[in-house]
Amino acid sequence: SCMFTVAMQSVVEYVNPGEQRSGHRCGYCKSSDGRINNGMSATTMTCQDYQDLIERGWRRSGTYVYKPVMKRICCPSYEMRCDSDHFQLSKSQAKVLKRMRNYLLTGSTRKGREIEPAQPSRRSVGTALCAAGSAKLSTGKLAAEGKSGTGTELNRCGIATTCSGQDGEEKVKKRTQEPKSLEDFMFGGQSMAHKLTVTLIASDITNPDFAAVFKEEHRVYEKYQMHVHHDPPGKCTERQFQRFLVDSPLIRCKSKAPVALGSYHQQYRIDGRLVGVGVIDVLPNYVSSVYFFYDPEYEFLSLGVYSALREIALTRQMSKQCTEAWFYCMGYYIHTCQKMKYKGQYHPSYLLCPETYQWVPIKDCIPKLEVAKYSRLSSSDSDVLVETEEELSNVLVLARGTAMPYKEYEYRYGPKQRHLVQEYLLLAGSKVAKKMLLCL
Repeated sequence: SCMFTVAMQSVVEYVNPGEQRSGHRCGYCKSSDGRINNGMSATTMTCQDYQDLIERGWRRSGTYVYKPVMKRICCPSYEMRCDSDHFQLSKSQAKVLKRMRNYLLTGSTRKGREIEPAQPSRRSVGTALCAAGSAKLSTGKLAAEGKSGTGTELNRCGIATTCSGQDGEEKVKKRTQEPKSLEDFMFGGQSMAHKLTVTLIASDITNPDFAAVFKEEHRVYEKYQMHVHHDPPGKCTERQFQRFLVDSPLIRCKSKAPVALGSYHQQYRIDGRLVGVGVIDVLPNYVSSVYFFYDPEYEFLSLGVYSALREIALTRQMSKQCTEAWFYCMGYYIHTCQKMKYKGQYHPSYLLCPETYQWVPIKDCIPKLEVAKYSRLSSSDSDVLVETEEELSNVLVLARGTAMPYKEYEYRYGPKQRHLVQEYLLLAGSKVAKKMLLCL
């Protein structure tokens, strides 16, 4: 394996799918061998390179970065992103926010009847999330657990938001008549039935703040995996949890955003108890969702939907702070999987065409996916991308401890790796292939 590391540069080892032709078990349709991926093991990866890979259909699981073999896979998986700046809250999503607000204010656990509208509402997600307990960003230290007080506080490790106070409900009643962004709201007072705290903390086992909550997170993860996905205890070990959701190849770095780029865990606490964790990557123009798990005892709060809305609100906040477009990346959309179709309820959203790598409105993709599970989604006349010999020559590789363009590698060591490098270039794209170090 590749042990070479370079400061602020991506170092990867490509796994040729030709070695995995039989595939492996699919977690969506339960096929025993239908899941076939291209893969890279990443020692390190810059956030910009990972964002560029997302725009080629790649995702990460721990330090493994993978891209489905779309024409052969049992459940074609299309990269999906939501335009957070123009996000339109649906009635069912608003009901989730109201349920959280009511629970925090009164302790009510009444779920009520879910209604899915035909058309999304144009209500501001910022306004609605305020009603459900969001607050304003301000610089400072992390809020101490259990401490009374208001607002959101920020430091290098993360963001904490605290919702408390009955007088906040009166503020919402007045302000919802005049829609404002999420950042304009802050709650006060101390007489709520429950207090919600949301903390964004860097995903780094060497970070003392994270190490202090690692075991607590693992207990919730184990409970979730066994209850929701029916995993046996042996599949939910601390080591498995760390490899899947804590380890990350992303190199943390400063940005215009209020937090550094890199991998984070967004923790949700009610009255100090950890009830949910969203694993996210903050990239130059994306907040990318990796995974979410929660305490099954709090299922009545629809925490999966609630956390997605919080992450969209965070994305909107990044966009506002940086004065440029940001998107919420929701992972893969799988039209053939019923339990994944909920992602289509987040508007406006786009799917990545697997042939042209253009983003296509999901409403234009659905008719094509109803006909065939694999489809060229783009209607443009663009050709399927094919990399040139010149681009192959410029692929950056690492051989015997020395970085060099592939042209020089082939001159020194011969063409034995040409097919592998061609395939890597085709899948990763020349934009990153000339920047990332490919171990040979």
